[in-house]
Formats: sequence, C-alpha cells, structure tokens
Amino acid sequence: MSSFALSLRAELQQASPVFESFLARFFQENAERYAYGELFEPLYLDMTEFVARRGKRIRPMLLLGAYRVFGGERSLENISLQRAALSLELLHAFILVHDDVIDQSERRRGLPTFHKLVEERLGRMDDAARVGANVAVVIGDILFALAIDTLRSIDFDPALRDAALSRSLHYITDTGAGEIYDILLGTRDIARVAEHDIERMYALKTTRYTFEAPLVLGALLAGGSEELLHELAELIEPVGLAFQIQNDIIEYQKFKGIDRLRQTDLLEGKKTLLLRIAYDRLDDLDRSFLQLCLSTRASNDASVSKIEQLIDKSGAVGELTRRMEVLFQKAETAMDHSSLTTDQRAGLREAVAMVRQQTEQTGTQ
Repeated sequence: MSSFALSLRAELQQASPVFESFLARFFQENAERYAYGELFEPLYLDMTEFVARRGKRIRPMLLLGAYRVFGGERSLENISLQRAALSLELLHAFILVHDDVIDQSERRRGLPTFHKLVEERLGRMDDAARVGANVAVVIGDILFALAIDTLRSIDFDPALRDAALSRSLHYITDTGAGEIYDILLGTRDIARVAEHDIERMYALKTTRYTFEAPLVLGALLAGGSEELLHELAELIEPVGLAFQIQNDIIEYQKFKGIDRLRQTDLLEGKKTLLLRIAYDRLDDLDRSFLQLCLSTRASNDASVSKIEQLIDKSGAVGELTRRMEVLFQKAETAMDHSSLTTDQRAGLREAVAMVRQQTEQTGTQ
C-alpha cells in the first residue's frame, strides 16, 4: 500500500468518530427549529434515532475521501465538509424510510423501520399500520428537505455549491427512477425480465447515489474539472455493479439462514440478477418450478425450500461471484489506463478497498 493510501486510511479513520459527533450535534442544534409541538416531538426523536443508527457511513466517508484524493486542502473535520458529508447520510435515510414503506419491511439495522416505530407508538389503533406508513412518507420528505438545506449551507465557492446541489438533485432523480424500475420489474414473471433491465435498475437505484454521487461530489468540492468528474463516474460504474452483486449474494446467504421466512428481496418478489441467472441456467422443468414458487406471494416453507434448492442447483451464486470479481478487475484495469495521477489511483483504490472490507458481511445498507 502506498504512503498516500496509508495516510488516507488513517485520516478517514480519524474522521469517522468526528462525523458521528457532528451528526448527533446537528439534530440537537436543529431541535428548536423543528419544535412543532407535542405531536411532532416524538417523531423528531425517532427521526434522530433512525439517522443516528450505527451504519457503515459509506457515502459520507467516500465524499470525504474523494475530497482529499482529488486535491482538497481543508481538514476533513471542517464544518462545511462535514455538512456536505451529512447531506448524503440524510439523503440515504430519506431513501431508506421510503424504501421500507414500499417493501413493507419491518426491520432496519436490527431495529424497527420508521413506519413500524410510528405504528408501535399508536398502539392498538385499527389504522395504525396505514397511519405509520403515511407518517413515514412525510418524514422521508422532511429528511430530503433537510439534506438539501444542509448541502445548500456549506461554505464553499457559490459556483461549486450550486454545482453540488444540482448534481445531488440529479442523482436523487436517478435513484427514484431506479426505485420505479425495481417496483415494476417486481410485477413481471422472471422470464420477462431482461438482465440489462436489472443492471439498469442497479445502476440507477444503487450505483449513482451510493458510489458515484459521493465520489463525484467530493472531487467537485476539491475543484475537480468536468473532465475528471466524467472520468470518475465512468471508472466507478463497474464497481457499483460489483457491489450490488455482492449484495445479492449476501441477501441470499441471509435467506439460507435459520429464519428463511424473514423478509428478503427474494420473498418480496424483487427481480435480482441472482434469480435471472438461476432461471437461465435451469432446464425447462426447473424453470417452471421456479416461476411457480416466485408467483406464490404467500410464502411457506415448502416454496422457500424449493427456491433455495433451485438456486443452488443452478450454480448461480458461483456465476455471480465470478462476475463480481471480473467487474472489480475491470475497474482496476480502467484505473491503470485512466488520466488519474499515481496518488489519485492509489487513493481511489484504497477507498474502494475500505468499502469492500466493510460490506463483505452485510452489504451496503
């Protein structure tokens, strides 16, 4: 590992607890601004707890890392940099709250999802689930507004700040389009879902805001040229797909765990590359069985066991693992032939390696 990469790793490790403290202080300082009375107060506390749940903070750390890699000179503890990083975590929380409502998920990072928190506060009320979902949607909207306002307030050159805001909104639009792809592909039989549509959904829903956005925004705030930002986006595209494939594999490993009827992408009807590849590698009879099991929305142990058997039989996990490694290698080769400097390549590789190390067990959520 180069001296620059070692220095970057050390600096990001130091920046991580600083960010956690900044996040907590941010909600404390904004409590008065959002003092809308006794009905809203518990929701603000729940929102604070939800965002503060210990996660990997992939997006904030990538933004801070990219800022340093591409020549930014401010300390990573600089308030404006911390605010820029926080804006991405707030956007992430906004997406998660809405995503959990869409998927009717009950757990997030080992704790109740936001709509479930609201539902639990309402007790035995008949409409508790509906009201919980409705309130969560609006809280998601507030988180979105908080994120944009936080980014808008950074003390950078106005042109850089406006460019960062514009790009952030563009990335969120892409993410929304990816969510729509995810929902609508989920309504189709697996035989009618093309690989390129799944990969497009992955790129829009995950790669753009999880990897491209923080890296490009960090480089932009460091003064990176348009040519650099474009090249960086292209370099990170195969990495984003590789990480999403890793997520598919991790999700399947959870599926094969003790509680196979817990909510997973497979049981929610999501059309993943794992399912599509499994379908392609099975014979006609087994394909029919897979289609039948996937069309049964009321999951039971028999259908779950059959899906598991068919995926294992297809060898799709091994195929996906090979594809993931090819994509990581493709990104490595592209970096070797890029216009990035030696230190920039080393720093970008280190940032990707740190994320990969963090996500090998539980994914990017």
